[in-house]
Amino acid sequence: MKATGAILVLTLALGLGLASLTTSPVHAQEGPARPTPTATPEPEGNPPADAPGPFSGFLPDPKAWAADVFNQVLVSLLQGISTAIRGVVDGVMGSSLNFITQTPPSGTYDSPTVKTLWEAVRAVMNAGLALVALWGGFNLIVREQIGSPYHEAMELVPRLVIGALLANTSLSWAQLAIDANNALCQGVGQVSLPAWEHADSTTQLLINVIATLIYLVTGLLLLLQMLMRLALIDVLLVTAPLGLLCWILPQTQGWARLWSGTFFGVVFTQFVQVLALKLGGSLLTDLTPQAPDAALLSVFLGVAVLALTLKIPSLMRNHVGDGLGFVRYYVYRQGARAMEGGGSPPAGGR
Repeated sequence: MKATGAILVLTLALGLGLASLTTSPVHAQEGPARPTPTATPEPEGNPPADAPGPFSGFLPDPKAWAADVFNQVLVSLLQGISTAIRGVVDGVMGSSLNFITQTPPSGTYDSPTVKTLWEAVRAVMNAGLALVALWGGFNLIVREQIGSPYHEAMELVPRLVIGALLANTSLSWAQLAIDANNALCQGVGQVSLPAWEHADSTTQLLINVIATLIYLVTGLLLLLQMLMRLALIDVLLVTAPLGLLCWILPQTQGWARLWSGTFFGVVFTQFVQVLALKLGGSLLTDLTPQAPDAALLSVFLGVAVLALTLKIPSLMRNHVGDGLGFVRYYVYRQGARAMEGGGSPPAGGR
């Protein structure tokens, strides 16, 4: 019995050992376990180029932000300049001293300063009238030697009388010419700068602001040109007595022609400029489409019209005749009638 019990105990122990061997993991018999591969994290100092930053959802792109700020600052600066220029032009166009589409009397022949200076120059002219008469008599004595166009005293006397009359009443004759120019300008109708309503400086687009600034600068140049014209008219009004006094003698007739040609040219050139502004504004209204995107085209066409208006005085320069031609013709005609039947006819005026 003891031997049988021992055999059973050995058998049971052997069976338990075999059971423990069969239940052990298979990979334990194949060798040591291999670690599972994992992704190696990249160093924190070198993030991928395309990886968004930690604050990408909160902060804008620095380059785009800098470009937007620069454009906004530039637009604001140009808008400020445009607003200032527009205010100057609007102030002149809407005032009683509007010298762009008219020649204001208060700034020319009605100005107290112009009248005072004209009176002083007229006094100088009357004092020099005796000297001119003496010089004219000397011309009659030595007319053959100096080549004077005067043949007899009958031609000098009418010139002396009419020259003195014109010089003493020159402000009235100048007023007549200025009023005639204003009447012609008013006959054209209401005139404004072409495309002025499209030159809006409130836009935020940089190209529109730049185009508006170019337009307003051109308009400012036209304003300055008209202001210089007004100043030149005042100078010519003040010097009118001396300019007309020079018409009497043949040696000084060139100065008289210079004065009269300059005066009539400066006065009546404004009518041509106003006509160009009126025509340009009407053509812009008729030819330019009314679409919103056509405002930029209208502004550039307005710049072209203003540039042409600025060019008109130089185009007309040296093409304006002597404003005293009709007076000279009348004097020579009267001299010829007085000398009919005796002596040769008078030579042509210069």
